[in-house]
Amino acid sequence: MTSVLAPAPAAAPGKAGLGSARPMGAVRGPRAVPDPFLLTTGMMEQEEPYQWPPHSHDEHELIWSARGVVTILVDGRMWSVLPGTGLWIPRGVVHEGHMGGGVASRVTLFSPEAWTRGWKNTTAVNVNEAVQQLLVHLAHTGMPAEERLRAQQVCIDMLEPVESSNMSVPIPSDPRIRELVDSVLKDPSDDRSLEQWARRLNLSSRTITRTFGADVAMSFVHWRRLVRMRSAHGLLAQGMSVGAVGRRVGYGTTSAFVAAFRKVVGYTPGELLARD
Repeated sequence: MTSVLAPAPAAAPGKAGLGSARPMGAVRGPRAVPDPFLLTTGMMEQEEPYQWPPHSHDEHELIWSARGVVTILVDGRMWSVLPGTGLWIPRGVVHEGHMGGGVASRVTLFSPEAWTRGWKNTTAVNVNEAVQQLLVHLAHTGMPAEERLRAQQVCIDMLEPVESSNMSVPIPSDPRIRELVDSVLKDPSDDRSLEQWARRLNLSSRTITRTFGADVAMSFVHWRRLVRMRSAHGLLAQGMSVGAVGRRVGYGTTSAFVAAFRKVVGYTPGELLARD
């Protein structure tokens, strides 16, 4: 099937990581929403990992997940889109992304001329069960134009912004620390210290600290903790146990992971699972 996530050919399956380099040569896709309608939804499910290169759309875009985690890099931040949430991206904004095998991703494109919400920047939104079912129903079911337009407007009206701090991590752009950034994003359990990284990169610890402060306004340790919690969110959503998630993201004990998770997120992994 054809996905509206990206109009350009994707990278080879299996290359599911996103680097810290800025997008170059991004492709802009054609309009997908036919007049006089408000939106259209595309669906994609693959057994193998899949990556979309940098691209943009002529319509506003909502990326959401029916199963698994979709990772999106946009505006210098890396976002985790979990089931029940979505990421709204304004028209023309370049982004790229990837998803693991078995993920069911969805993309809804909106006509900018008919857009009725006041959002100007990339926005995390709640995509509840009712909205998901109605969007899928509209994608698969024929109906009179007037009825379709009413249902599409209901979908737009039901989208609500949510707190985004747990979905995204700022990505440092300084090329001097790119190896560090890419390594931690690829493997959040990487526990090399600031001093070890300084020796590896032939930089001083102070230089690395100043670079993180200038690029993302936080320390290296704080940034790595955010990366770990973002990864933990996705693993928990996939059904992995709390203890296994803690080990996967670099914590030696479950109690240490739970304490760090609560400090960053505001509640424990168990409370997150209970909410879901």
